[in-house]
Amino acid sequence: MHSASASSPLPHHVDAVKLCQQGGHLSGSASFAQLHRLGDQLCHQNGQAQVDWQFSLDEQSRKVIHGTVTAVLPLVCQRCLEQVDVAVQADTSLALVWSDEQAAQLSRSLDPVLMENDVLDVLATVEDELLLALPIVATHEKGVCEIAQQFEELLAEASEAEKSPNPFHVLANLKTDGNKTS
Repeated sequence: MHSASASSPLPHHVDAVKLCQQGGHLSGSASFAQLHRLGDQLCHQNGQAQVDWQFSLDEQSRKVIHGTVTAVLPLVCQRCLEQVDVAVQADTSLALVWSDEQAAQLSRSLDPVLMENDVLDVLATVEDELLLALPIVATHEKGVCEIAQQFEELLAEASEAEKSPNPFHVLANLKTDGNKTS
């Protein structure tokens, strides 16, 4: 049974079949620098994801992994283009499968992990879970972005300007008055 403390680095690969059969537990951290696809989405690669996974066999003898992947991701706020730290938690319910047919037979509560052999690429799986947990649009909370506050003020001013009478409204009256005299 493989077990690591929450602060120790995760192994790159584990024998997932053996861990499932033994009821193994895997916990540890993965540096953002190791997660290259995720790194493209981040402001910087300082930081870590925390993983806590329980490997087991379910009632149908499927090899499953349940647990969480958590991280505070330094993303780019889409309002002000500054860094925003977004806490994400991916609750994982994975089933190890070796074919598309096995994946199709899984219940909706389990996500398939397509295996080529008994070895699970831990870092790639952690990275997949974090990528799926990313927000669609990363933004600061309302009222935090200075540029967003300035934009809201401009919108409020524009709204007030629409309420004041249009100075050209008098010209429209002249035009209609001129049509009546003809």
